[in-house]
Amino acid sequence: RRRFETDLVRAYDVEIPPGDTTLYHRHTEDTFYVAVNEATVRDRTWGEEGERTGTAPAGSLLCRPHRSRPLIHEVHNLGPGAMRLIGAEIKADPPATAGSALDAPGHTLSLERDRLRAYELALDPGESTGEIHYGFAGLTVFLTIATVSVRTAEGTVTTIHAPGDVVWRPDPVRLTITNVGE
Repeated sequence: RRRFETDLVRAYDVEIPPGDTTLYHRHTEDTFYVAVNEATVRDRTWGEEGERTGTAPAGSLLCRPHRSRPLIHEVHNLGPGAMRLIGAEIKADPPATAGSALDAPGHTLSLERDRLRAYELALDPGESTGEIHYGFAGLTVFLTIATVSVRTAEGTVTTIHAPGDVVWRPDPVRLTITNVGE
């Protein structure tokens, strides 16, 4: 399911029921993936012998360079539950990027590639990042139920998110994020 698309990114939500297999499909843009739940899958590439089987724990991150290595494949869910992941195709480089890794409270650099950096943000109940500067466009993927308050110069917004929810920020921003839930 397509979640949204801009000039920079196309985000989609994949859910494959247990025992089901996707049709063969093609990837041509560098793609960032986040496993929303644990999944055991078999991956078969078009025109190649054999297959790959593996398990990705919830929260696993992967970036595949499909722009330089296009892929046609099918995916079979071998697990007992639905396989769910969020994919984000990097269609173009944003006008604002960060030259160095973000050093902000609660953020841990989890993955770094030529065209992206991925951070995990974990806040205990009541904990806040304090004011931070995201000097870049960014996609947030929620992996747990979360009630967060985000304060910017325009005001404060409190939202409740479920696993797999996504939020896109196309521009740099100064903000404070607070976990107002559990």
